[in-house]
Amino acid sequence: MIVVSMTQCPPKLRGDLSKWLLEINTGVYVGHVNAKVRDALWKRICENISDGQATMVFNTNNEQHMDFYVHNTSWKPVDFDGIKLMQHPDKVVRPSESELKLGFSDAAKMRMANKRRRKRTAEGLVILDIETTGLSCVEDEIIEIGAIEIKDDKIVREFSELIRTEKEIPELIQKMTGIDSHMLKENGKELHSVLLDLFEIIEGKNVAIYNADFDLGFLKKAAEQCDIDFPDIATKDVFYEVKNKLSDLENFRLKTVAGFLGVGIEQTHRALADCKLLYEVCLKLNKI
Repeated sequence: MIVVSMTQCPPKLRGDLSKWLLEINTGVYVGHVNAKVRDALWKRICENISDGQATMVFNTNNEQHMDFYVHNTSWKPVDFDGIKLMQHPDKVVRPSESELKLGFSDAAKMRMANKRRRKRTAEGLVILDIETTGLSCVEDEIIEIGAIEIKDDKIVREFSELIRTEKEIPELIQKMTGIDSHMLKENGKELHSVLLDLFEIIEGKNVAIYNADFDLGFLKKAAEQCDIDFPDIATKDVFYEVKNKLSDLENFRLKTVAGFLGVGIEQTHRALADCKLLYEVCLKLNKI
């Protein structure tokens, strides 16, 4: 079965869809078609809907038993370690094109200069990972932070803390991480104190992260909420190095990359375990 939802659907497209699907509300179609017809319909929608928006949900043979396509929407499907989720847009008001000025602002130029300076002066390496209740740094929360400090190719320090949250942990996150609300209530610490300890470790360091935008988005938002200055660090996103060196992989989830490189996998989706896994991946990448 498929469900299609659209806005600003032109009459011709509405007529084409009605040949295969039943319109149960304005711009909402349902029906049973095979995969070939489904993909042909989606192609036709994308070619003819112009400035309208479209979403298609359909049955498929995966763990969730469903998948979805989107067109012209700010809500985007993302692969979260094998699970397809919908990433909501951050609630940020952006200036219109008429308000934008060509070139970099003074603040942007300063940030770029600081970034170059940090790369020149940062010493030591820390590998960092977090676990969260979801994908949005605006609406979701950090529930675990892990880090390892590396010197002379050896792990010299480990950092791992659970973080209390008032929200219930979603069932999907519980299944993926093994972290539940009871664990956080019994063993979790206050976010403010955990951030202070973490920032002391990473201050002035090179920090390696897998998909850094995700982790840094949450950490910077958390620092802002706790009224703590974010530390001066130089970040390295290993995800992009993997994509450059292993471009033919089926997907770029850390577990997939580790398996391809022959790295033993004991546990994933826990912050400290993923830090150690990423460290082994980095060692292998340096030999490629």
